Amino acid sequence: MKGKIGLKIRSILFSHWLLKLVSLVLAFALWFVVVSTDDPVAEKRFQNVKVNLVNTELLTDNDQVYEILDNTDVLRTVTFDAPLSVRREIQASDIIAEADLTNLTVTNTVEIKFSCPKYSDQVQNISGNIEYVRLNIEDRATKWIDIYYNIIGEVAENYIVGNISLDQNRLQIQGPESVITEISRAEVDVDVTGITRNITTSSGIRLLDQDGNEVTRASVTKNLNTVVAKVEVWNTKEVPVIYEYTGAPAEGYLVTGVMETTVETVKIAGPSQILNDVTELRVDPEDIDITDAAADYEKTLYLRNYLPDGISFADDGFDDTVRVVVKIEEIVERRITLRAENIQVINIPEGLTCEIAGNTTSPLVVRGLEAYVTLLQSSTLQGIVDVGAWMEETNMTELSEGVYSLPVTVSLLEQQELVSTPAVTLNFVSAQEETQNH
Repeated sequence: MKGKIGLKIRSILFSHWLLKLVSLVLAFALWFVVVSTDDPVAEKRFQNVKVNLVNTELLTDNDQVYEILDNTDVLRTVTFDAPLSVRREIQASDIIAEADLTNLTVTNTVEIKFSCPKYSDQVQNISGNIEYVRLNIEDRATKWIDIYYNIIGEVAENYIVGNISLDQNRLQIQGPESVITEISRAEVDVDVTGITRNITTSSGIRLLDQDGNEVTRASVTKNLNTVVAKVEVWNTKEVPVIYEYTGAPAEGYLVTGVMETTVETVKIAGPSQILNDVTELRVDPEDIDITDAAADYEKTLYLRNYLPDGISFADDGFDDTVRVVVKIEEIVERRITLRAENIQVINIPEGLTCEIAGNTTSPLVVRGLEAYVTLLQSSTLQGIVDVGAWMEETNMTELSEGVYSLPVTVSLLEQQELVSTPAVTLNFVSAQEETQNH
């Protein structure tokens, strides 16, 4: 009895579960039919929709240009109503937003109008977050400006940037008159970082105002956007500067032999085929003319004037100004009497002896720069009397006893000019007689 009751209950429960499952399937089918049949209308939105401007030739044909203000040609959002079936398929590109310049207002605004040609009968109530495109309209201006280059970076060590040439040096620009007036020059950046050889590179053109600020306005057009720069890279080396003078100072004056300069060597650069032949930088002597100078000669020179063709200084900031001073002093004359004990007599003929006859030495007279003539002191000045040489010069074959005046040879420096040769009086006597007297 109990077994029959259990089977009855299970049968009831199982039949209810089937009923619920069938109900769920029927409900879903009903919903699908309703949705498919009604296709309900609801709102949809797109973002960042571009507004097309039409009939712009009304301005351009009148030699005017326009600028869109505050990005009013880009709609942050566009909303519209459409059936579900359309909302599933429609793309942002299907929504057309146009501003027709035929409808330009006195305040330079143009109403934005919307359409959806692909779903024209099913898309309704299209609108954007703004209603008007706002314009700035000006007369078109044209101007030619110069193109300059700006070096970026540094070349490798022991190299410098040589000649740089641009394939275009002038640029034509067009745009609103107020903007074109502000633009004063065009510039390109030439990157030379780490290079060791000549390069050719293309660079974009930037427009700058008088203060060096870049002008970036979409309304400004250029007749070209890039230029080609050819960059030469030169080797460097250090060479001595050679200074020489010409002429002679005034009578009674001499060059001391000292030339003072502020630059002794320079670092130069150039193409290797030229640089290899340059071993020095030589100043033209004609530029240091000391003729008739009676005091120190001073002159300022510019070393750039002596650079060989095709060579330049390696340092951009090098000051090639050099100060040259040629030291010139007055010639002084000095008379010095040699001391008897400092005079040596040599080559005395056989059978004779001699002695200096009293204080009968004539003075030595020299002249030259004071620094050199003052080196001669009577206490240390040595002299030599060569009797044999004197006899030969005077064609004397035999020397008799007696008193004679003979020259004294004194060793002088190159800078000590002999004016008067000193002489000494010698008394020659027979060596035998001299021995008997003693």
